Amino acid sequence: MVNNSQFGKETINMSEIFNAYSRRDWENLVLEALSDHSIDSLNEIVDGEIEIKPIYSSEDQNSTNPAGIPGVTPFTRGNKLSGHENGTWDIRALIDESTPELANKAALNELLNGSTSLFIDSEKIGIKCFDDLGKTLEDVFLNMTSIWLKPQLKVPELANWMIELWDQRDIEKSERHGGLGIDPIGVSVRNGRQSDYSKELSDISDAIDRSGSSKVLNIDSSFFPELGGSIAGELAYSLSVAVHYLRELEKRELEIETIIQNMYFTYSSSSDQFMTIAKFRAARRLWSQITKECGAKPENQTQSQHAVTPTKAINTKDPWFNSFKATVAAFAAGIGGAEAITVIPFSLSDDISTGEPERRMARNTQLLLAEESHIGRVIDPAGGSWFVENLTEQLAQKSWETFQQIESSGGIVEVLNNDQKIQAMLKIRGDSYD
Repeated sequence: MVNNSQFGKETINMSEIFNAYSRRDWENLVLEALSDHSIDSLNEIVDGEIEIKPIYSSEDQNSTNPAGIPGVTPFTRGNKLSGHENGTWDIRALIDESTPELANKAALNELLNGSTSLFIDSEKIGIKCFDDLGKTLEDVFLNMTSIWLKPQLKVPELANWMIELWDQRDIEKSERHGGLGIDPIGVSVRNGRQSDYSKELSDISDAIDRSGSSKVLNIDSSFFPELGGSIAGELAYSLSVAVHYLRELEKRELEIETIIQNMYFTYSSSSDQFMTIAKFRAARRLWSQITKECGAKPENQTQSQHAVTPTKAINTKDPWFNSFKATVAAFAAGIGGAEAITVIPFSLSDDISTGEPERRMARNTQLLLAEESHIGRVIDPAGGSWFVENLTEQLAQKSWETFQQIESSGGIVEVLNNDQKIQAMLKIRGDSYD
């Protein structure tokens, strides 16, 4: 109701200006276009069992598990009531040049031109010793820049070098930011090999003590699109890996709060816009449920999320289309509430190696979305959408069912080694573990 009487005008009832339409009204319009077909004929099943309908209303929003508000458990709508501290997410640049010298040049250029943190691919760079890491990060102000290591075969060794580099440059523990990328299960799955997970987790306590404000454990499932895995499977896998790490590290007498605070999750972000939005929202909700059951304090029930656009989506025959797909993927991750986003640079030729034009395109994609479109300044803009809330609910339920199946089969390690049925559900290459 708007009262304009002080201006000599009559009171206006806004409901009389905008007509109210019922669900039946919308369905009748659809039926007119469908002729002899039913509305249900437009329904689509995606990701195995998730149903997408042509029309949504308040009837489709599950009121038994509401999304709540940002900054409050179950954190579906975001980790913080105030949103991003700087008004946008962390623009995390992938550094994967072929030598430490070239990687250093790329890193400095990224930081100078708008990226806010570095995502180091040590294998592609060829970091084989402490000096190589030092060359890669030469002239980088480590007290002002967060460094995130990509999970790889020698990451535990690389993590120690990173800590030594902080020590060598006299970086206070409170100024050590980033992630050490320790994820033995994820590395094994990505590379199709078995590993002694328990042994590789043996030095976690020391790494946590020496790394200061940096996180240590990375639950990385961003490779799932490369293996043809489902989105629900990706979420279930990430939860099961995290639970495995929680159990193993509790045996080493680490406090549950300490372990959780040192975890962060890396998920794939695709151009399937609404499914990606729902993925990040559902992931926070599910992780909150697990950490709550573990007895974590409410402030530690949040999930630190890093979104990475998949390399499988890169098309060398039509490279400019990659720019469009990367934009949608970054947009969806930002809308979904990811704290950090990495857009993989695409090549302008059949050679997948990247150069400055490709890096600039990947970086500016995020800068335009974050600093000109101001997407990061809006908290959970998709929240309240009947479609998005319904999709988040369905995805969360399906992921939880798969997670429970994994746990009832003995946990993620047992599943990867033995349970072909669950391997098929997750679409992980199980033959590599026999």
